[in-house]
Amino acid sequence: MLTVQSLSSVPLRTQQSEESFIKNTEEFVPTNEWQTVKEGQAIPPGLHIRLNLQSGLREAKLLENSKQEPSSNDLVLVPTDPDNEHERISKENLQRAFSNLDFSKDDVVTDEKHVEDVKRKFRPYDELKKDLESMNVKIETDHEILTKLIKQLGKTDNEENRKTILTDLEFYLHQYDNAIVFADMHGLELLIQLLNTTDTNNDNRYLASLALGAAFQGNPKVQSKGLNLGLVRYLLHLLNSGNDNTLKYRLLFTLSALLRNFPLAQRSFLEHGGIETIIKIVDQADSNNKMKLRAIQLMNDLIIEKDQAMDDKRLVYENIDIRDRLVKHNWCSYISHHLISIDLNEYDQIEKILAALIPLTDECRNDFVSLIPILDKLNDIYGSQNLNEYSTYMDFLSNLQNLRRILLQTSATDL
Repeated sequence: MLTVQSLSSVPLRTQQSEESFIKNTEEFVPTNEWQTVKEGQAIPPGLHIRLNLQSGLREAKLLENSKQEPSSNDLVLVPTDPDNEHERISKENLQRAFSNLDFSKDDVVTDEKHVEDVKRKFRPYDELKKDLESMNVKIETDHEILTKLIKQLGKTDNEENRKTILTDLEFYLHQYDNAIVFADMHGLELLIQLLNTTDTNNDNRYLASLALGAAFQGNPKVQSKGLNLGLVRYLLHLLNSGNDNTLKYRLLFTLSALLRNFPLAQRSFLEHGGIETIIKIVDQADSNNKMKLRAIQLMNDLIIEKDQAMDDKRLVYENIDIRDRLVKHNWCSYISHHLISIDLNEYDQIEKILAALIPLTDECRNDFVSLIPILDKLNDIYGSQNLNEYSTYMDFLSNLQNLRRILLQTSATDL
């Protein structure tokens, strides 16, 4: 048998009309054992009350001191007969039991003294704002600040002012909600104009690119807005036509923030010659290693993103064939040459290149076989370190040795 348990600090009374209510003057003497509460019988406050769902009668006893006292009218299921666990609770029993509950009382009690204490300790926002304004200190919400910055950016022709505004914007746009507000107020269009005009100096074009990237990072709503504005195609155009390597490096960051975890943007990237643009950056002699490495990292991240897509997301990435298109454009050779060309003591660069080789092992075996001597040298350099399980080089060496073993097997098969 299951019963419903209720704790109350007030005398219990049946929920009936005044005309039908019958008062029972018999005194209820509580004990530590359950006793039936008769119809209309008043009981002292602070007792343990339960409703028997089978009989529809209320029972009461003294509270146990060792148990925490719940608030009135709390309901819990209490198993009173473990031998009848599977007994069903009938609709009639529930209706009869709940008809006796007193819902006329509100358990939520407002502590007026506490409210007054809070009012004395803390001052209202509007009052604080007025006091601070009188001291020339102004409180502004992020929304107010963004609105002001957008207006200032649209009006100023002073490059130093632009620099200050763009620096502030880049800081605020890392915050998710701020970036959405900024996009809704057409802030993205303002930044695009600054990138597109020759009237803006290079430093401010760098800052505009960083601010765009900050707005896109991990923010699908802003990424979607950027895609609708044609920013994928526009960024690729700037990367193809520009000669400023510093700006192109910043633009790669912006493009990366727009593409990550956004298959629609990745499709647009492929449709507008994104693979060819990346190949051009990696192949150009005047591109520095830092920029080439960022381009290689971006391609690797997008390949891994597709490989790790789960369940229904796999269908979304089905036509995003970045790996296949890179291989068709001789990517295996480009990435191999880049590893050969860099200083083998540049651990950070080596680690990133090695990470980019691994997902392409099957497609690029024949090109990567030529890297075995380089991998041997790297193993000698970093394997001679004083390693332990917490070493920085543990995962790096594990990947290096696995890649080396696979390529050695390929070489032996060819022989």
